[in-house]
Amino acid sequence: MKVLFCSSEVAEYAKTGGLADVSSALPKELVRQGIDCRVVMPL
Repeated sequence: MKVLFCSSEVAEYAKTGGLADVSSALPKELVRQGIDCRVVMPL
């Protein structure tokens, strides 16, 4: 399975609230489970 996350904030780069935490932690966990997961964030 391949998953693409599109988020306005990601904890390592831009953080204003809880969305950044989820946008960072969830893809990491999916990769740990063997899923091809990518995250994109607009500039």
